[in-house]
Amino acid sequence: MSSGGNRGRGGNGRGRARVKRQQVQSEDGWTVITHGLSKVSLDPKNKKEVAGALPSKIVKDITPQKLLSEFGKLQERWKDTAVATQFQDLVKDKKWTVSEAVCIGIGSFSRDWEHRWRSMWQLVLFMDVILHLDKEVRMYAQDPAFTSIDMEFLRLLSITVVDTGIESHISPRSFVFSPFVDWYVLLPTFLKDKDPVLYVGNEILDDYGVYAQTEDKKEKLGVCNELGKRFLEGRESVKVREFEGHAHALNGMSVYWKPSIDLEKAVEETSV
Repeated sequence: MSSGGNRGRGGNGRGRARVKRQQVQSEDGWTVITHGLSKVSLDPKNKKEVAGALPSKIVKDITPQKLLSEFGKLQERWKDTAVATQFQDLVKDKKWTVSEAVCIGIGSFSRDWEHRWRSMWQLVLFMDVILHLDKEVRMYAQDPAFTSIDMEFLRLLSITVVDTGIESHISPRSFVFSPFVDWYVLLPTFLKDKDPVLYVGNEILDDYGVYAQTEDKKEKLGVCNELGKRFLEGRESVKVREFEGHAHALNGMSVYWKPSIDLEKAVEETSV
């Protein structure tokens, strides 16, 4: 789930006193900044009028157990895809030490909206990577779009849902999965001062200038460029292959990782 594009637009303030900015919850739950000059209504009665608002309607008769069944069927279809092969080949030769995996902004699996299956396929990828790691990994997920049904479904997969602060679970031993969370939220909120061994999500850049089309984004541009540049240092990367299972689920993602060190080989080489 994207954290919502082009939010927080304020007026130009010509001829008016500057209004102090405030943090508010957007319609899809992420915290955004307003200048106080934009005509934004936070009245719940007006939610239907807000573009991009989360649908409140839940898929008819959906349950956590039914979601689990749907998920299992997608896992079977996943095995024969080019992306599944790509990740299998990528992970098997690495000696990563991963103790926790965090999933940020994946979206809802139970809301009656167009992105439901996209979210399910993304979860298939997240779990597939963890299975290939062949280690016991603690798993966490955070998204304001989650319903109680989503949370119970994730619990059945041994994924702990957190309301806020998932970045506290990111360490140098983490796998971070963040499908399509916008750069101006992802970098300063979740990746600042973090050094995960593995990341899958939006391409990380050292210059987001072409994407900074609003004043709020321009204000974050310098910080995000620096964070992106720092994140890229010492990392290898590859584009995720085109996924035939769903046109918009995984296409455009990239994988970044810290090169692993074979300690036994290093000791042998230094002793020669």
